[in-house]
Amino acid sequence: MPDRAYDRERLRDLFHYVIWVAGARPGFGATKLYKVAWFADARHFTLYGQSITGAPYIREKHGPIPRDGISVRNEMETAGIISQWKDRIYDHEGWRFKALVPPAANLFSSSEKATVDYWIKHIDEDHTATSVSDLSHNYGWTIARMGEKIPLTSILADRIRDPEGEEL
Repeated sequence: MPDRAYDRERLRDLFHYVIWVAGARPGFGATKLYKVAWFADARHFTLYGQSITGAPYIREKHGPIPRDGISVRNEMETAGIISQWKDRIYDHEGWRFKALVPPAANLFSSSEKATVDYWIKHIDEDHTATSVSDLSHNYGWTIARMGEKIPLTSILADRIRDPEGEEL
């Protein structure tokens, strides 16, 4: 089933909402922002046949990220929607965020909002940036080349054992 067409404004709205809810929390930086987006989009797609944003995700070092993630964040900063800065996050330097204005109401359907809220809570409370990156390094991510687009259905890909003999 084809996904919705990519809607850059919906990606911007998703980032805005996530940053409004969790951006100022300790340890919540770009890695967690991108993971919320990835897991929310992929999970919503697998459950409902349509992602929240239609955004293409690519393989990067720390897991899937929205292809336009950095440029969307920069546009939001230029528009005065968020501020972003480099800061110490635990043992490394990373991006921090603060929403400067509240997001519009009713940006998402009830299922989309529930999905996003679940992933914000789960990633913020149960994971570090490192552990959530490990979570996103599934088989689909592993077999993709750096910078290659990763299909949302790859969230379901897993390998129960390593190949042997002629399977290699």
